[in-house]
Amino acid sequence: MRTRKNDLVSDDLKPFIGKIIKEYREKYNYSLEDLSKALGHKKNRQTLHKYENCTLNIPYDIFFEICQIFNIKDDILDNVSMSDDERKKIEKKLIKNYVNNMRENNGLSVKEEKIINTYKNASFESISKPQELCIKLLDDSMAPQYFKNDKIYFKKQNDYSNGDDIVIAIKNNILVVRRLYRYPKGIILQALNPNYQTINVNIISTDMILGKVTSITREIK
Repeated sequence: MRTRKNDLVSDDLKPFIGKIIKEYREKYNYSLEDLSKALGHKKNRQTLHKYENCTLNIPYDIFFEICQIFNIKDDILDNVSMSDDERKKIEKKLIKNYVNNMRENNGLSVKEEKIINTYKNASFESISKPQELCIKLLDDSMAPQYFKNDKIYFKKQNDYSNGDDIVIAIKNNILVVRRLYRYPKGIILQALNPNYQTINVNIISTDMILGKVTSITREIK
């Protein structure tokens, strides 16, 4: 069956994708036939050769499958110039592909799947065992406790106490960390960085809180 144009990478992005595939295939000493076999022969060596040489647009799903085979990180295209529409499309397909893989191999629940599908900075990965939900902080609103790009792991609780660091959505499709304080008529969501606003909420359901911070990982440069 012919792949729909909407499911193929654009002409602008095609050279970057072709270069990535060839670079990682050679890095892992795979022939085109080896890669075809790893893909379950969904694409033959001639088609893969056309992807690498930019004479054919590769379907997103095949590219992401190749990323899994060679353990190519999902930030490989972060610095590649592309339209906002294509970046959103790639993020959506990456998330869907990642969720399907994690659900199959790690027992991702329907609720956890919904979180990952809804919030673009959420993921499901391992800090130890078992796998946990986590977010990547996109700002420094909780500095000096947590910094931008920290990975924050969290778990849903039945209740939350004053001083708990919680994960909550205060922006569309973005999860953030805030320090929780209760008062008789509502709660305070405190940002530790004074440059960010502390939010007073009159009414809030516990269901609006995604979870309590359990641990973090930080990349040391």
